[in-house]
Amino acid sequence: MNSKDFENICLMRMRAHEERGEATMSRYGVQANMIDGKWTPVSSLPDFEGLIPDGRQFITDCKVCGAASFALDEDKFKRRQLRHMLTRARFGAICFLTLHFTPRELKTRTEPAQTWAFPVHGDHPLWVAFDRAETKRITRADCEEYAELIEWNCLPGGRTPRPDILSAILRLADRQSPAISAGLGSVAP
Repeated sequence: MNSKDFENICLMRMRAHEERGEATMSRYGVQANMIDGKWTPVSSLPDFEGLIPDGRQFITDCKVCGAASFALDEDKFKRRQLRHMLTRARFGAICFLTLHFTPRELKTRTEPAQTWAFPVHGDHPLWVAFDRAETKRITRADCEEYAELIEWNCLPGGRTPRPDILSAILRLADRQSPAISAGLGSVAP
């Protein structure tokens, strides 16, 4: 599964939630500037934004990782995407990376596929460490410590298991600190 496939699977699940009146999610549009008579693409924003019934916004960027950890310093997660999420989180949006780690066959063990909702906000220990250049990756262990596991299951009447992103969003909303939801959290540039 590549990133586009994963994005589409996530979008299909959230469309089912929208039909049920539980949440809505859509893609951020592609942006471009007119320079010397030519359209030039602008670095992209995160993949999706949406709303849960209480009116809170959520923003996520979907990533597929086949390695031991997800690299933050490469072109996969652009600085503009992070900056956008950190700013929105400061004002109460629920921001997270939807990280899907594919199964890995190692010499002594097999690491199963796992999908996580990894929170993005300025006060989070990993993002503080990233801002200080003390870390450049999100590991499976980081996810176990900080993220919410996203189960793949079927909605009632469904036949195809898809990631239950909405449950993870609601769990992230429940544990979001009062300072962040009040707009008082810090944000890294």
